[in-house]
Amino acid sequence: MDYITLLLGSAAIAALVGLAFMSGWELGSASGIDRERESANRRINGVLDSINTRRPKTAKNRRKAARKAVRA
Repeated sequence: MDYITLLLGSAAIAALVGLAFMSGWELGSASGIDRERESANRRINGVLDSINTRRPKTAKNRRKAARKAVRA
């Protein structure tokens, strides 16, 4: 093997390794973003559920008071 063949072979192998690394990086980044959004949605939905369990009673009482004031 001559010098140019070895140089082209090593460049091809380096390019292949670089492309594999870049594709793995993109897949990992996309997967991480999806998982973070999923976990944030779970946290937010948990907070909203805890808030929503108390709100209907207070809103209902306010509506009753407003209706009584209008009718009288």
